[in-house]
Amino acid sequence: MTTDQGPIYYFCTRQHAYTMGVLLGYYDHGLGEQVRIIPYEHVARLGPVAPGTFIFTDFERLSAAQSQAAISLHGRIRSRNPDLLLLNDPAVVPGRFDLLKRLKVAGLNHFDVHRLEERKAIRRFPVFVRWESQHELPLTGLVDSAEALDRAIAGLPARIRRDPDLMIVEYGAAPSADGRFRKYSAYKVGPTVYPQHCFINESWYIKFPSTRFSEADRAESRAYVAENPHAEQIERVFELAGIDYGRIDYGIVDGQVQTFEINNNPTVLARPPGWEAAADYRRYAAMHAQALRGIMRPASGLSLVLGDGTMSVDAAHADAMQAVRRRIAGFSLRRRLSLRALKRRLARLLG
Repeated sequence: MTTDQGPIYYFCTRQHAYTMGVLLGYYDHGLGEQVRIIPYEHVARLGPVAPGTFIFTDFERLSAAQSQAAISLHGRIRSRNPDLLLLNDPAVVPGRFDLLKRLKVAGLNHFDVHRLEERKAIRRFPVFVRWESQHELPLTGLVDSAEALDRAIAGLPARIRRDPDLMIVEYGAAPSADGRFRKYSAYKVGPTVYPQHCFINESWYIKFPSTRFSEADRAESRAYVAENPHAEQIERVFELAGIDYGRIDYGIVDGQVQTFEINNNPTVLARPPGWEAAADYRRYAAMHAQALRGIMRPASGLSLVLGDGTMSVDAAHADAMQAVRRRIAGFSLRRRLSLRALKRRLARLLG
């Protein structure tokens, strides 16, 4: 038996390999080649896989057939070597709707969620409509009555309002003493829970920080990361969810964590170093790399054969990273073109 650390295998869809790939491909993380991204699309072709740690992600983006394949893959790995560390069981991890229902029943969330066909029973307003499995903006603003909700749903395109992926969410946020809203985000990587950021905005729905994010706001976010003040409550949420790897987005209402969602394939870093002159994301890279080192285990046992052997793990990882580099190159090109257009407009105005 060797005491060498086994690799980490990160299963996700190829299109969304950037969530881990930007960290691996663009930052000085010190992990070497110990983390390999394996798109689900390539699993059936894999050859021998050395013992290591396996992270399953991206469940809401899988078709029903792909979900069953992921469940089967998890079961095969577990049966062949029960001692391996597997994070996120595809058969256990709930979708956003079921997670929020579970948290409401347990008393950890004060707000509830409903399907569209259940809306006549809603007694708590305001509410809004959003997709369950997509990471997009809400489809409506806050709606303050049953009649207004019916009108808002009727105003959606027919193909959207008939989609079973829609859900109604009761408003569960609250402004802080300064009248602004805060969205906190923290990662769980096996036994490690670490905070990433606190976004502050005037709007109740926060995707990004306010454009007026001040130095005082940055200091508040840094203090949140340093102090990890909600770690105990966050652990309870992850435990109830049965999620071993992911990022929780939440607010604080009356001193209690209110979970908005847990993303099981969260973006660790979206852009390469130096993308924004005023931002230094290297500390986020360091925190995540340290958490990943915490789930590495000594390599033991025989290699696993997960597919027909026509593709190596390194080839699968290389293909995923190629998709990541193309994505970043596309962003870079659009950025340069946008800057050129801006410079031309300024030249015309000043000329």
